[in-house]
Amino acid sequence: MLRNPIPLLVFLASCIGLVAAYWAFQATVVPRINRTHDVLASRSELRLSMTVRHDTGPISEEDYAMSDVDGLSKSRYRALGRNGLQITIDERPRRTIEDGPNVAYFFQEAVQDGVWDLQSRPPRGDRSTHYLIDVYQLTGDQHGEHRFEFTDPHYWATTGGHQFHLTLDKNKPLPNLLTMSSTTLIEPRYEKVVGDFLSFGPQSFRDKVAAAQSRLKAHG
Repeated sequence: MLRNPIPLLVFLASCIGLVAAYWAFQATVVPRINRTHDVLASRSELRLSMTVRHDTGPISEEDYAMSDVDGLSKSRYRALGRNGLQITIDERPRRTIEDGPNVAYFFQEAVQDGVWDLQSRPPRGDRSTHYLIDVYQLTGDQHGEHRFEFTDPHYWATTGGHQFHLTLDKNKPLPNLLTMSSTTLIEPRYEKVVGDFLSFGPQSFRDKVAAAQSRLKAHG
């Protein structure tokens, strides 16, 4: 009498599935674990800061500073009132592997939003507030840093300036010898990067920042 082949087929399919899952794990998860281990074992340092200088108002300067050194994230907010009062808020240091906001993830977000690519811009729009952004990265024996400054990120995101191009073609007769064209320089990433800094940190940290700003405005 012939046996029912279905249990054997189910068993063989299960074995094939386990073998496929094992090789998929070896091909994808294990290399990722090894890369993570290499990063954690090597020297690493991330530093980002945004300094905001106000020409008017009760707050003259604000500084947002974040760092991640060998997997330990720290963040600080410092504000200076025009009357000389200074308030500094330090967020509790946390390991990169902890749940919640940390500088390593913030750095990745800032990179996606163009923190390495954006360049300094001439004062445009609302010129009473100036932004200066610094970024530094060290991984193993390689490092890089970048700095740029600008005013009114909303202006650059919505209006932008104009870049003019002059072309002189000696093969064309007058008055077509000289032609001019212009390009609108709209760049929304300035506003995105500023937003990244302003929204970083747990709610408790942002609440303390808001309280410090309110205190300085009240004493201004």
